[in-house]
Amino acid sequence: MIFKGVHIAQKKWSLEKIMKTNIENSKTRELFFERLMQFVFICASLKIRLIIENPWNTSRMTYLQCNFIEPTIIDTDRTKRGDYFVKPTAYWFINCKQTYGASYQQDKEVKIVYKQRDKNQITGRCSEERSMISPDYARNWICDFILGKYQEDISGPTLFDMDEYLK
Repeated sequence: MIFKGVHIAQKKWSLEKIMKTNIENSKTRELFFERLMQFVFICASLKIRLIIENPWNTSRMTYLQCNFIEPTIIDTDRTKRGDYFVKPTAYWFINCKQTYGASYQQDKEVKIVYKQRDKNQITGRCSEERSMISPDYARNWICDFILGKYQEDISGPTLFDMDEYLK
């Protein structure tokens, strides 16, 4: 939306101002992308283990999605592991392999970020609260994908655990 000039903050901008801003933003994005590539290259060359996390967009391709290596894991619904927001998130494992676990914890009220009033106006912009990871999600994700550690009773019995509770 920013590069198209249709973002709410750009509604009254001239075409010249939108293009000038786009050029500046494009240069900044290119610099940061180059730094990311250099960092990954150094870690890969020196065999340093690295995990990268970045928001993922399931409805449209973003710059990183089009220009970076494929992610190792895409968590499409973080609320299943105890976060407040769905927030699809991609993770890249460099020089290490993820483990697989299932620490599901859906005990929080899911917060809605975007509510569409009409087809041209969206509310609930990004906030500091939305960008934070809940401690429960962080613990569950680390146990599931880094440590491979099973956690006891984080969200009560599941269908597979019912025999233990029926005794």
